[in-house]
Amino acid sequence: MSSKQVSFGDLPIESSDDEHQSQDEEKSEELTILEEYKLWRKNCRYMYDFISETALTWPSLSIQWIPGGTFENKTKDTKISKTRNLLLTTHTSGEDVNYLKIASTQIPASIWENGPEISPEELQQINSRLRISKKLDQESEINRVRAMPQNSRVISTINGKGDVFVYHLDSKMNEENRTRLVHHTENGYGLSWNPIVEGELATCSDDQTVAVWDITRSGAEITPMNVFNSHTSIVNDVRWHTFSGNSLGSVSEDKHFIYQDKRTKEPAIDTILSNKTSFNTICFSRFSKYLFSAGGEDGNVYLYDLRDVTKPLHIMMGHTKSITNLEWDPFHENIVGSSSSDRRIILWDINKIGKEQLQDEMEDGVPELLMMHGGHTGGINDFQFSEEIPWTVASCADDNIVHLWKVNRKVVEEEPSEVDLSELE
Repeated sequence: MSSKQVSFGDLPIESSDDEHQSQDEEKSEELTILEEYKLWRKNCRYMYDFISETALTWPSLSIQWIPGGTFENKTKDTKISKTRNLLLTTHTSGEDVNYLKIASTQIPASIWENGPEISPEELQQINSRLRISKKLDQESEINRVRAMPQNSRVISTINGKGDVFVYHLDSKMNEENRTRLVHHTENGYGLSWNPIVEGELATCSDDQTVAVWDITRSGAEITPMNVFNSHTSIVNDVRWHTFSGNSLGSVSEDKHFIYQDKRTKEPAIDTILSNKTSFNTICFSRFSKYLFSAGGEDGNVYLYDLRDVTKPLHIMMGHTKSITNLEWDPFHENIVGSSSSDRRIILWDINKIGKEQLQDEMEDGVPELLMMHGGHTGGINDFQFSEEIPWTVASCADDNIVHLWKVNRKVVEEEPSEVDLSELE
């Protein structure tokens, strides 16, 4: 088993006056959060092969791993550690300049598959706290940042004014040029690169529109190649289909799911997914061309089949507040991750849906709830799986904290289920 490292930085756990907090509901809630955090921190050694915690000056609204080799590293890889970069953003509430940030960190080589064993003395030499390597300023808080999958030195952001920018960075993280994508007029969250067609980007906004862009066009400013106006309220998220370079889906406050071809104006699917909730985010499976998940304002994660979206395949219940992001595990077809305003990230194993449980197992949640990450003390803004290291996640929250974590192998290494996802094909 890999060596473990727990790196918490200089994050104090302060004592509180129980008498005053028992009289004040808000302070009582803060105490409960603090107690939950202390319990989580105490049990980290059993839950993770690796965990690091870094405090930021301002909360980051978005986060993403950058593959190794994208940028030149001031700290070179060694036998015991590898340096990786991450993308972060800021939300300063107007009290400071907002930035797109590039951070670097040292990751123990032992957490890679077949990584070397590392002694406790060697682990002490590894500093996994984030260091900010580059800052690129913007006029408004940056809600989402994503690197282009075909070239991770091309980075796009969307901010609180609806401004969309694409940065082209050289190997040393210096800005070669910044292109502005001109269309959205209000706050935007949805941002998705086409995984099939290089240079194509989809965005959405509170202005009720979805825009598709071709960033290979020349010029300091680019207009959309297509704009879709089918939604009648705020569009919360847009994602490209993972198997088709022409298809994308979006969800809105109007409760509609719209799925359409980028080359046509009329949607292929335009339906209300649920009369009971609007949806904040969607994610298409990386392994099944028909399967997708949708994250509800009601805190539930819904699974759907594109061939029949009149009712969900299953509803996964475990969060207590609205879902903020959904991601499919890049290594495991049966694992979906969800984050929520309830300060939790849940990894779901959809192969375990319907599995019989013992009475004591029921108290821990539904059978498909594989693992809950409960170390944040504020609502989760964003999380991303590593594309290089299985079971490894980066997450950021309103508590100004960034977590990098790999799930303990004992949590996930169980007997495989008999359910076969190929049935969805």
